[in-house]
Amino acid sequence: MGASMIARLAGFAAFAALAWLAIALSLAPIGGEIGALPGPDLLFCVVAVVSARRPALAPPVLVFAIGLIRDLLGGGAIGIGALALTVASAALAAQAEALRRRGFLAEWGLAAAWAACALALQWALLTVTLAPAPPLASLGGGLLATALTYPLCALLLRKAPRRGGRAEGRASQGRAWQGRAWQGWA
Repeated sequence: MGASMIARLAGFAAFAALAWLAIALSLAPIGGEIGALPGPDLLFCVVAVVSARRPALAPPVLVFAIGLIRDLLGGGAIGIGALALTVASAALAAQAEALRRRGFLAEWGLAAAWAACALALQWALLTVTLAPAPPLASLGGGLLATALTYPLCALLLRKAPRRGGRAEGRASQGRAWQGRAWQGWA
C-alpha cells in the first residue's frame, strides 16, 4: 500500500471521526428543555465544510453511511436524513471549485441554502410517506442555528483547506508533503 493510499485512508478516517464527534455532540443531553430552540445540525456542518473544501474525503457512500448511523442513533426516519445529507454533500462537492474562487461568503451562503434544501427534502419525504413530520415553521430555528454555526465549524476545520489551498500549494513548490499521512488535516 503506497503513501498516497495511506494518506487517503487517513483522510477518510479523520472525516469519519469528525462526523462521529458531531453526532455524539448532537445527541448529548445538553440544555434539552421542553420548548427550547432546536440546536444546529452539527453533522451537516461538518459534512458541508469537508464537501466544499475537500470533496474527495467525503464520497457519497461514506456520507450516506454516516447519515444512516445518525438516523439509527437519533431515532429519526431511517434513511431519509441520510439521503438528504448525501444530496446536499454531493451538490456542495460539485460546486467546490467554483466556491474556492468565490470565497467564504459564497461557501457559507451555498451551505445554508443546501441545509434548507436538505431540510425541505426530509420534510417532503416524511410527508409523502405519511410519517409524522414536524411543522415547517418549527424547523426554521434549527435551520438558522445550523447556518449560524457553519462559520464556526469552518473555522475549527480550517486545517482542511479548500482545493488548491495551502497544502497543495506547498506540494507544488516541490516540498515533500506527500509523506504526511494527514495531509491537510494536521
